[in-house]
Amino acid sequence: MYFVQGRPRYWVPGFDTAHLAVPALMIVVGLLITYLPARSVTRNRTVPPVPAQVMQTTILSPLAGAELTIGQTAVIEGLAQPGGIVRLYWYAQPIGEPTRVGLDGRWQFTIANLPAGTHSVRAGALVAARNIWSSEVVFTAVAPASKPMVKPAAKSGTSSKAPTKTRKPANSRP
Repeated sequence: MYFVQGRPRYWVPGFDTAHLAVPALMIVVGLLITYLPARSVTRNRTVPPVPAQVMQTTILSPLAGAELTIGQTAVIEGLAQPGGIVRLYWYAQPIGEPTRVGLDGRWQFTIANLPAGTHSVRAGALVAARNIWSSEVVFTAVAPASKPMVKPAAKSGTSSKAPTKTRKPANSRP
């Protein structure tokens, strides 16, 4: 090989750094892969198994078309998949806090200060990452009926009027 001033004949300035950097980088990456702990590429996501048969969410009380009294606490109860979480919706707005369904499949909500008018409620149960909806129940909240004023009944054997004598008609025959 022919050297010009101590360098190879086809030497280009920058040749050594550019061509030596690639093998050096490959060695560094190889060492990192070898000595760093391995991580799984995919995340392990635990999804609860879907029950074989999912119970339909149902509102048992109040019945559709029922009339509830204003000022009393309304109790809304129903059935859903045991262990699920139920949320009650008044029209499209959630009411109160979600509640867990009991082992017997029953759930219950109480609503205080129900305004007068027609109301629509619906329940949604979260079971195995799926919402299972009940049918919509429409009921009415009405003001309590006013009772008519009734006079207290008189005690038997007494009268509130003064006693009067009864007379026999004058021209009556015995």
